[in-house]
Amino acid sequence: MLALFLLLALLLVLVGHAFRLLRWEQFIRIYERPPRGQMLRGMAGGYALNFVLPFHLGDAFRAVYTGRRMKSGIGFALATVIMDRFLDVWFVAFGFIAFRLLGLGGAPVDGAARYYLVFSLLLVLGLVLVVALRDFLKKICLAFCGLFNDTLKLDGMMFFWSLINTFKDLGRVRIGRLVVNTLLMWAAYLGSYTALAAALTVAGEPMQLVDVFGLLFGRNAADFAALLPGGALGTAAPAARWLLLAWFVLPLLAMWAATLLPEGVRGAMNQATQAAPAGESYLNLLPQADEHDRAVFLSRYFGLENKDYVKRFLQMNRGITILEDYSAGSNATTMLCMDTQSTFYRKYAFGKDGAKLAEQLDWLRAQQDRLPLCDILRSEEADGCCWYDMVYNPQAVGMFRYLHSNPVEKSRAILRAVLATLEDKLYKPTAVPADAEKIEKYIATKVDGNLKKLHEDRMLRELMSYDTLRINGVEYKNLPALDWMFDHDRLRNLFAKDPVGTIHGDLTIENIICRTDNDSWYLIDPNTGNLHESPFLDYGKLLQSLHGSYEFMMKTPRVAVQDNRIDFQLTRSAAYDALLAAVMEDLSARYPREQVESILMHEVIHWLRLMPYKLNKDRKRAAMFYAGLVMVANDVADFSEHKKETLC
Repeated sequence: MLALFLLLALLLVLVGHAFRLLRWEQFIRIYERPPRGQMLRGMAGGYALNFVLPFHLGDAFRAVYTGRRMKSGIGFALATVIMDRFLDVWFVAFGFIAFRLLGLGGAPVDGAARYYLVFSLLLVLGLVLVVALRDFLKKICLAFCGLFNDTLKLDGMMFFWSLINTFKDLGRVRIGRLVVNTLLMWAAYLGSYTALAAALTVAGEPMQLVDVFGLLFGRNAADFAALLPGGALGTAAPAARWLLLAWFVLPLLAMWAATLLPEGVRGAMNQATQAAPAGESYLNLLPQADEHDRAVFLSRYFGLENKDYVKRFLQMNRGITILEDYSAGSNATTMLCMDTQSTFYRKYAFGKDGAKLAEQLDWLRAQQDRLPLCDILRSEEADGCCWYDMVYNPQAVGMFRYLHSNPVEKSRAILRAVLATLEDKLYKPTAVPADAEKIEKYIATKVDGNLKKLHEDRMLRELMSYDTLRINGVEYKNLPALDWMFDHDRLRNLFAKDPVGTIHGDLTIENIICRTDNDSWYLIDPNTGNLHESPFLDYGKLLQSLHGSYEFMMKTPRVAVQDNRIDFQLTRSAAYDALLAAVMEDLSARYPREQVESILMHEVIHWLRLMPYKLNKDRKRAAMFYAGLVMVANDVADFSEHKKETLC
């Protein structure tokens, strides 16, 4: 009978462990495919450590062992283990209360029932306080994690983020299956405890179910110390102690051995229990793949920065993985992403920037039959948010990269094709007379408005107080010394002769995408709302790249400012010089000198328009972009005064 009772106890506890595994993986499979073999070994190792170490340290081992092989990491695994144990507390509390109501177990059960009842009530109170004080607690989490280095800080934030989302996403778990798994798990465990009690009785240590339950979960829960002299079973018959040891150890060995079964057998078992049902999709715990991007986002989340943005960002991107952030000089964000089917670019913005992006999307749809444009996969506009996805092609690169990895002649041919296509397909068919009122608004908003912001900025106000600036060792007239360039009458006369029509509005080098396999091209990221919609703004934007070296500045990390000196390492390529010469040659052949001067003034105004954004978003490098404005303005002033015949 002893062997029969022990065998039954072992089989039932293994069944209980199997249902625990199925329940535990329900919390994991919201975010990723559960690694069952790793989970089973982690459970076995965790139970073994709990048997020999206090304070349930084996649960930490279970999380670390399993989490290091999971996509979402150790912090997430620890959060799911906490959830697993959190549910157990309620059932154990219910068990002791039931035994007490039945009058079983005497004083030890009474004490355990009171303990677990208080513990359960404290958990309820804790949950209420966490919900009520969630913002305060987020700041506490950020402050605590901030005590450590960047790596540990990110690990800590990832754990707290995982814990929050494990509880928050409990609604995504199939509650019916969770209840069934929990009930079957505890039914198997209780059956095993009953059989174990019978086996211990036969072995000379009379016990009932309530005694085994108290031995395992009471205030002096059994571990290896319970079998030693002075422990709970230290005076029991040797057979009873060996029997309990076998009941603890043999299932753990069986669990570990199960992971070594042939792959075909394990595959059949997984298939039978739906380890990964066909078509199952998973959320990302965090969409960002890059650790730096994760750290920035989590610092913003726990620091309560722009809560509405964080909420909308997560709603929009939970089902994708963000591989790289390609955002540059706008308030919209562009990311390289992937989902289960494809890789694509996603561009999004919120609030006023979202409305601006919606205008961009409308422009792309309106001009798709006229120009080679990016292919839109899908889009959405709702509640102040706009996003759209663009096709990703590994053979398509921005012209900056194409220019520096191909002969200049190829880039020159593509650029001339771009300008000719825009002229024939967009500018001429949409041409309208210049609007004097819009020119006035353009001057007031884009020129006067931005100059005012520069003069009001504390850092730039000091720089602008000098008559000249020394930029990388070369002396230039400062912007106030060139204020004649922004005279309203001069600008009105220049811009009155501008052609007007539908334009791209942001024709930078990076917004011209080249195909390396067939040397074709297409355009991305138009900019609407320019007031004075002249093709000369497109040319000016192109010159901001080729003449002003904007892309090279974006790649320059630091700038030093002292008195009237601005120094930074600006590397400019010969390929840019060659392309600039080609563009200036084409413009000079197509337009009279006065209109070329207008194009150059639009370049200056593009730099003016850039400055408030840099002061707000990139303040540490803003002085470098102001230096770019000054250098361009000096070149344009020399051209206007006939001191230069060309910019090259």
